[in-house]
Amino acid sequence: MRAGLSQAGLLLALLLTLLFGAAAGTAVAAEMIESYRSDIDLSRDGTVTVTEVITVNAEGREIRRGIFRDFPLFLQDANGRLQRVGFEVLSVARDGAPEEWHTETIEGGLRIFMGSSERLLSPGRHTYELTYRTDRQVRYFPDHEEFYWNVTGTGWIFPINRASAVVSLPPGVSATDTTVYTGRQGSREKNARIGSSATAPRFETIRPLGPREGLTIVIAVPKGSIAPPSRAQQRDWFLRDNLNLIIGFAGLAIVTLYYVWCWRRVGRDPPKGVVVPRWDAPDGLSPALVNYVHNRGFSGAGWEALSASFIELAVKGHVTLEDLDSRIVVRRTDRPLTETLPAGQAVLMRDLGGPGSTFVIDRDNGERVQTVARNFRSAIEKEHRGRYYRRNLGPVIGGALVSLLVLGVLLVFGNVHPDSVVALAVPAVGGVIWGRAAVSAARAFMRRRTLFLRLMAAIGFAIVGFIALSAAGFFAVSILDSIDNGEWPVFVSVGGLFLVNGLFFVLMGAPTPLGARLMAGIAGLELYLTLAERDRLNMAGAPKMSPQHFETLLPYAVALGVERPWSDAFNRWLATAAAGAAAYQPVWYHGGSIGDFGSGIGAFSSSMASSIASTIPQTSSSSSSGFSGGSSGGGGGGGGGGGW
Repeated sequence: MRAGLSQAGLLLALLLTLLFGAAAGTAVAAEMIESYRSDIDLSRDGTVTVTEVITVNAEGREIRRGIFRDFPLFLQDANGRLQRVGFEVLSVARDGAPEEWHTETIEGGLRIFMGSSERLLSPGRHTYELTYRTDRQVRYFPDHEEFYWNVTGTGWIFPINRASAVVSLPPGVSATDTTVYTGRQGSREKNARIGSSATAPRFETIRPLGPREGLTIVIAVPKGSIAPPSRAQQRDWFLRDNLNLIIGFAGLAIVTLYYVWCWRRVGRDPPKGVVVPRWDAPDGLSPALVNYVHNRGFSGAGWEALSASFIELAVKGHVTLEDLDSRIVVRRTDRPLTETLPAGQAVLMRDLGGPGSTFVIDRDNGERVQTVARNFRSAIEKEHRGRYYRRNLGPVIGGALVSLLVLGVLLVFGNVHPDSVVALAVPAVGGVIWGRAAVSAARAFMRRRTLFLRLMAAIGFAIVGFIALSAAGFFAVSILDSIDNGEWPVFVSVGGLFLVNGLFFVLMGAPTPLGARLMAGIAGLELYLTLAERDRLNMAGAPKMSPQHFETLLPYAVALGVERPWSDAFNRWLATAAAGAAAYQPVWYHGGSIGDFGSGIGAFSSSMASSIASTIPQTSSSSSSGFSGGSSGGGGGGGGGGGW
């Protein structure tokens, strides 16, 4: 009996040992970075040479052929300007022997693959040694120079057991201040220790870093320790000769003439009907479709049209709207659908779900909000695309290709410094925005004039205004940053190319005859919604103001962006109405107080689109000092990596 029990006990112990051994083996077999050591040499001319020693445990899952290291090629300087940094791989080794490597361009940076695509890596521990050189990593402040460096990057997919960095400063230079950050991007945790050496500060984590966590260091040195770019260097970087002027302005003239020729052929608007005030939508268009036709496509990414549709569904009794200050809740009622809804509203009701279902508009629910909005826009565009407006994208694509050719010739044959390519985004974006603003201004102020005069006014407004802003902005930047003024032809010509493309992207489209007729009718509705009260009362056959009339046209006012004057008109009517009407509150709105019905609902509806748009996550970066506004993932360097 005892022998049987003893054998059973031995068998149980053996099984437990095997189980614990398997679990321990699984833990040991996890792929990770066991240690990440960075030896950094900061030279007096600002060049940084880095050797990263990365010891990994490979098990053939993510790490099959080797590892890769991502490195950003763009950095914000101390003034917040985005600049391209230099980067050169000097050597790659694995386990003490040279290793094959290659690079690929990724968004905003470079990816270094360490290993061979034709050879699998043996499982176990491997140590990689990557040495590279980079520049423009030093920040210059009035009272000190600063090396703000993201040692590991916050993009590694593996945990890092230990991370450390040693920075060798130039001879005779000592650090006046140091700090450190750890954790995910933007974290201000300080789970690391700093060594006492002032000439070679050492930083080391005191706890493991999880995936997407990193180590960031900041070192301040006395002013003048790191040589800033000299004036001669700046002139070499931004020097431009007459070739830039010839290529840039000749190319700009060619693109402009091409677009004018194409516009005369296909971009002219058909004759528009007479605009007279009316108190209903032409052809029974829905508020969303009114926005779509009036703006020749959805304005504001369709958020105004979506807001107007929700409000109309609420007025019809199919949903209620609840304003909780920080979010908006759309709740479906139990009212049955007895009528055929427009395409966009039908999709919204489908996506809302059955009676009692809710749809929350806030940042936490941003993904669903964007999905619903995308389905809403797609349904309307699928049914109506091309009926009211033709974009004439063929000539626009041709103009864009000619512009790219001019830009390529300018960059290849002109004397354009690589650092300036990033800065050219400023006039490029400004040109597009200013061009589209010019069209909007022309349409707003030149409606009673001929189409040709409207076109000439838009071009004149765009070119004169852009040149004035470019000249003022460029000379201001030149004075502040000692930039050679010989670079202005590049900025102006590139900005002009984007301006002309942005201008004719809008002008090249033209409404169909049906679209032109509906636009005239919509303009009449917009006119009615913004008329003064005395003018509205003098209109023969116009409905009298009432809560029902106000609510019926409120979605259209939101779609046209005139809910404020329409709400003000209703508020004035409420002030003189009977007590019962003056105390009226909409049954489809619940939540916090909205004050006077007219002004309150007007404010609510106008802010609804911005509330929806705010659900889209935004990204930001800081250009402040690493001491006053620093965080993990800030400064130069960084990136991350993984296995391949």
